[in-house]
Amino acid sequence: MRQSFARKLIFLSSLISFVVMAGTTGYILIEGWSVLDSLYMTVITLATIGYGETHQLDAAGRLFTIALIVFGTGVVGYGISSVTLMLFQGDLPNYLKRRKMEKIIARISGHIIVCGLSRTGKYALDELLQAGQSVVVIERDEASTLYLEGRDIPYIVGDATEDENLIAAGVDKAKAVITCLTADAENAFVVVSARNLNAKLQIVSKAETESSRNKLLAVGADKVVIPSRLGGSNLANMVVRPETLHFFEHLHSRYPNTFSAELFNASAVWHGRRLEEFVEFKDSHMLVIALEHPGGEIEFNPSPDAILLEGTSIMVINNFKK
Repeated sequence: MRQSFARKLIFLSSLISFVVMAGTTGYILIEGWSVLDSLYMTVITLATIGYGETHQLDAAGRLFTIALIVFGTGVVGYGISSVTLMLFQGDLPNYLKRRKMEKIIARISGHIIVCGLSRTGKYALDELLQAGQSVVVIERDEASTLYLEGRDIPYIVGDATEDENLIAAGVDKAKAVITCLTADAENAFVVVSARNLNAKLQIVSKAETESSRNKLLAVGADKVVIPSRLGGSNLANMVVRPETLHFFEHLHSRYPNTFSAELFNASAVWHGRRLEEFVEFKDSHMLVIALEHPGGEIEFNPSPDAILLEGTSIMVINNFKK
């Protein structure tokens, strides 16, 4: 967009300058006037001011003036009106807004990039903001970005499948990408592009089908969510286990910023050490729900003396209210 704005401005400025230079040169060659007199005559002619002739024109000079009025006035009028529209109604305000977003994004790191403001993307965005995460949004439909107005959320108007927009969103400094585009193929493009640009990035993608889920995992996504499956599971649980769901929904709505479920992965430094040490190091307010050891063995409600292995997944409930 920035290059497009600059190219338009250069083209229109060059067009106006060319007409003025052509008019000035014509009067110099035809009438033999000075540069200043020729420039003055050209400007008042193109501006249709009607001050009269700078000097008496001969027949050739009058024919040249007619041609300048017929062709030059239209060109200059088009150029000036186009520049005015760019400066006050569209391109310049968008350019300045884009520059402001670029400066904000340049100052942040460890953020999460949300690709696509679909319904799923909006829910994901709201959850991230509620959790206090730094977020950058990429959305191709400029009208959809009205959802972000007044919320101090930096965003890029563009196609998330294109590398330049991921780079503009700071993918090299981000910690994660969540792609919620409508088509699974587009989500796959984002996964591949983001993985190539930042190999350490955590990538979570939306999918519509189980087949697409497997393909997204194959091309580099760390996690893939099928919203329809989650929705169906919740609908069934509301019938089978309504009390449990009501309890958690009640806690989440009444105390929205007091707890969250989190998953940690034990690195090599924790291999062979006790779970109690990990909890004390991370946060003594954590409640450990389960451990999943490499190989798939799951240990529910583990004791503080449980031994961690490298790669053990630790599911916890984190209490923020201390």
